[in-house]
Amino acid sequence: MKKISLIIAFLSFFANMSVNSAVGPDIKAPYAILMDFDSGKILFERNSTVPVPPSSMSKLMTIYYIFEKIKNGTYTLDTEFVVGPEAWKKAKAMNANSGSTMFLEYGEKVRIEDLIRGIIVNSGNDATIVIAENVSGSEAKFVDELNELAYRLGLKKTTLVNASGWYEKDHLMSVEDLAVLSRRIIQDFPEYYHYFGEKEFLYKEKLTGNKDNRNKLLWIMPSSDGLKTGHTTKGGYGLSSSAKKNDRRLISVVNGIKGGNPSYIRFTDSKALLEWGFREFSNLIYFEPNDKVIEIPVWFGKKSKVSVGVSDKVLVTNKIGENPNVELRATYNSPLPAPVVKGTEVGKLTLYIDGNKIRDYKLITLENVERSNFLVRIFKNIKQIILNIVS
Repeated sequence: MKKISLIIAFLSFFANMSVNSAVGPDIKAPYAILMDFDSGKILFERNSTVPVPPSSMSKLMTIYYIFEKIKNGTYTLDTEFVVGPEAWKKAKAMNANSGSTMFLEYGEKVRIEDLIRGIIVNSGNDATIVIAENVSGSEAKFVDELNELAYRLGLKKTTLVNASGWYEKDHLMSVEDLAVLSRRIIQDFPEYYHYFGEKEFLYKEKLTGNKDNRNKLLWIMPSSDGLKTGHTTKGGYGLSSSAKKNDRRLISVVNGIKGGNPSYIRFTDSKALLEWGFREFSNLIYFEPNDKVIEIPVWFGKKSKVSVGVSDKVLVTNKIGENPNVELRATYNSPLPAPVVKGTEVGKLTLYIDGNKIRDYKLITLENVERSNFLVRIFKNIKQIILNIVS
């Protein structure tokens, strides 16, 4: 076999202007970011890498971790956790200082699904600490595991001190990290993402004081479907949000809003960011998942070639009216020995924009190719050798 590098597509248009040349939306948040969900491209940013208090938006770390535990089979949505004495005491103290709660009591057994909804919709500090203590034995141990998770997810400006987001001076995240985390939640756990769109959750019928989702963007922007609010006195008001229009999703995060009507401004800022992103940018799609990109020769197979594609969507996000110089290069071994199994990774497709490498996509086989019988294999082998010599 030999390594083949092939230019699959080269589209030369007018050079793409820098995203910084685009006039951004008029927002008040001192920390903000707007990201395209599919490409991960940052469309707007303001102090996006500065670590600041994330408040209850850091509960998204707890949500990611418990989703991961459910997906790997450690727990189910019906697993019950017990409200221990420490969780109850901590939550009571927070509630006395205007903390959020789902009104859990000491000794209660609560389904994980209810705790998830209690965190996402009610922003319950009690629910967060109950998960922490039941998963890891203590909140401190749980926080250690969340910091390890942050490292795994590539969150470079995240340092957590507690599970709930309660203000502590060293409990910090950048809005860029919150955007990356929000994107990973949607990517990695689409089956659970619907919880973020719930407008209310009432765990106890008689206690209606905290049933509505604090994310009012769900009401004022119909295309919005998540994610999480945050507020502490020192950290200000913030929101990690996402919206989807015409199969295109954007993620925005604003934080540190103080003065005026900051609780409302976080929603209007987020709406302005998202609507600007939908209006000013679009995605150029080159390949959908499982589209055929190339064919690769096969040794000793019942077919002489196998179709190869990509498992992820290949696209470029750019400002509307401007087109980038795009080059796609496929690198793979050729020929492939039979049998070939569908879904096997056989190379990579590399995306370049204006000569700069953007990312690699896995090239995978789109079909099975069985081995041919002995005589046919000999004949094809000789034919392939001759063709290789000629080429």
